[in-house]
Amino acid sequence: MFVVLLVGSYAAYKQFSGLDPLKLDPQSVLKQVLALVTTKELSEILGKPIQIGQEQKIIPSSQESKQEAPAADLAFRFLLLADTHNDNENLAKVLEQAKASYSDLEFIIGLGDYTEVGTVDELKNAKKELDNSGLRYFLIPGDHDLWDCRNRNLPAVTCFREVFGPTYQAFVFENFKFILLNNSDNYIGFDADQQKWIADQLEKEEETRGVFVFLHEPLFHPSSTHTMGWVEKALKTQAGGLIFQLKEAEVERVFSGDIHYFSEYSEPKTGLSMFTVGAVTRERNPQTPRFGVVSVFEDGSAEVEDVEIK
Repeated sequence: MFVVLLVGSYAAYKQFSGLDPLKLDPQSVLKQVLALVTTKELSEILGKPIQIGQEQKIIPSSQESKQEAPAADLAFRFLLLADTHNDNENLAKVLEQAKASYSDLEFIIGLGDYTEVGTVDELKNAKKELDNSGLRYFLIPGDHDLWDCRNRNLPAVTCFREVFGPTYQAFVFENFKFILLNNSDNYIGFDADQQKWIADQLEKEEETRGVFVFLHEPLFHPSSTHTMGWVEKALKTQAGGLIFQLKEAEVERVFSGDIHYFSEYSEPKTGLSMFTVGAVTRERNPQTPRFGVVSVFEDGSAEVEDVEIK
């Protein structure tokens, strides 16, 4: 009976997230899968009380960062969040916790899916929380943020543009370049205008210490099927071509969201460094809700902290 429950939980986990748990850290995955089965259920199955795990003392990630890297080496930090899905209560917690733990945050980068279906009202509710933070923010849409306008036969990005403005953009901060791309449309990917804009941005001759790229859907992931092109297969070619463009342009890191799971890995053909950020929402989340904090150092290196919402 226990095996049946465990296998069922494993299947549900894999179906929702697109992640193959067998390719992830086994101990971590076991904790995630067992979390889907209550202690009471396990006790009934085994016929005796059972306690899963032990309480552990966790050192705050902000303290770890201060121990690992001297403050003098730090250039700046920024907050990275994704997949709030209308959980604006948790979004408010993220902003409060991040500001309290990292008083030197310079700005926020959002990787999409702030809503369930992308209505203007939903988008405005998320915007209200972001505005209340007092931090500058730079956002790209997620696929959920396009649904309402597409269903009303409007260009899919219309609602997002009405509330937040551009769907892709670039800026330079402290001599580091940030390129935010919009690959949230599962049927179009990058349109012709954005493809030309991407090429122009990557070909610009600029004296920068590093280039960071941000998208909603991962271009590649070693254990998830929810990557660019999972709906419209032709978009896999776009994703593959962009990976080589980014490598040729010497991009330092590529960040994405969408799969509701924090992970760090390299694309095998190019060695391009990639990260996915865990989800803020409490719903349909294979991990506990979380966000990321990126510390950028004077030598051009960067560290990404996976932070659980308290």
